[in-house]
Amino acid sequence: MPRYIELRFVEDNIAVRARLLEDEMPRTCAELVKHMPLESTATHARYSGSEVAMLLSTDIRIGREKATCATLPGDVAYVWLNRDDHYGLDDDVSEICWFYDRDCRPSMAEGPVRVNVFARIEGDGEETKAFYRACADTRITGVKTMRISLLG
Repeated sequence: MPRYIELRFVEDNIAVRARLLEDEMPRTCAELVKHMPLESTATHARYSGSEVAMLLSTDIRIGREKATCATLPGDVAYVWLNRDDHYGLDDDVSEICWFYDRDCRPSMAEGPVRVNVFARIEGDGEETKAFYRACADTRITGVKTMRISLLG
């Protein structure tokens, strides 16, 4: 039976659920679920098109697992970035990111970045559309508080 997580913009009280891809990404899913609920700041990605990223503690460090830079709207991914591997990073980065439109491609200044896609947002109803609008709004509004929780 599939398990789900909820991604919620706390101040806006807008949420969506995503199905964990536990068969395809067992290591990434298991490690992230251990730390849930997760709450931190989320902001629009600078180089990746339609992507919002939520910073995590760098204590959460998961290696690559079937990592890809070919993402689709609705994909939810995890990435660890070593500061010495990327221009413009002062510190290592651990984050969950999600993609909400067709122009998404996880990237840094020097080009594409491979991520572990571990969940998929399901549905195209009003809740999902409102969530995607809130994602797009972060381009203007900036940082928002995000909570990611295991459902059920």
